[in-house]
Amino acid sequence: VALGKNNVADSMVVFNAPDMVTVQVRGSRLLLDNEADKAIKAYIDLKDVSLGQHKLAVSADFIKGEVVNILPKEVNVLVDTIVEKTMPVESTVVDNNDEDITIDNNGVTPDKVTVKGASTLLNKIEKVVAPVNIRGQRENFQAECILEALDREGNRIHDVQITPAKAVVDAVIVRKLVSVDVPIRVTVTGELAEGLHISQVYTLPEKVRITAPPSVAKELKEIATKPIDITSLVASTAVNAELAFPENVSGQKRNVRVHFVIER
Repeated sequence: VALGKNNVADSMVVFNAPDMVTVQVRGSRLLLDNEADKAIKAYIDLKDVSLGQHKLAVSADFIKGEVVNILPKEVNVLVDTIVEKTMPVESTVVDNNDEDITIDNNGVTPDKVTVKGASTLLNKIEKVVAPVNIRGQRENFQAECILEALDREGNRIHDVQITPAKAVVDAVIVRKLVSVDVPIRVTVTGELAEGLHISQVYTLPEKVRITAPPSVAKELKEIATKPIDITSLVASTAVNAELAFPENVSGQKRNVRVHFVIER
């Protein structure tokens, strides 16, 4: 049968109590019909129970006979108080199939909500978010979102009441860019005079900081110089070289110094 909770104050909430318990009863066959279970009431009594962990006895009444046994006889419960607080709302992106776009963090209505629940749960809440699905979206749009309370690790906290439960997000699409350092590769054309060879080539700086969409940046292993004609080089020297940036990639530097060590 269902386990009831008696004398629960309006400001109180009870955790960990089982939904159902087993009650064995005895009575006259005439009274023990198919509706007998409706005459059984099982409950725990919260009168004068303080906050915290408690082991409470399970009681049962049977108006058509006698209660023989109750399983379990005791239950461990956590008694807490109901509290509420006001928290800001921020948008968060979910189900995004394009790593190069996101939405900005503005335009949420309402921007504050009331969160109500057990104090132990409210203490775990790090933020309230409006999850925005942007799969397939390429233009600004508006979305109505069911709000969620999250802990510090981003896990959803259930059993709390958020009022209002929904928010409208004016989703402004933002193109994401990341900056990373990548090595520079020297490219050359032409040939040195007979008897000469390049024993070493290096650039200063050795790397360049580039800015690009995430999908481009993660595939970009190096940045090449535009071809340097070495035909006229007869001794070790340094020359200026322009970097050849791919489409959608920009660099902190456009030129580098390339050093050639030439030997006979």
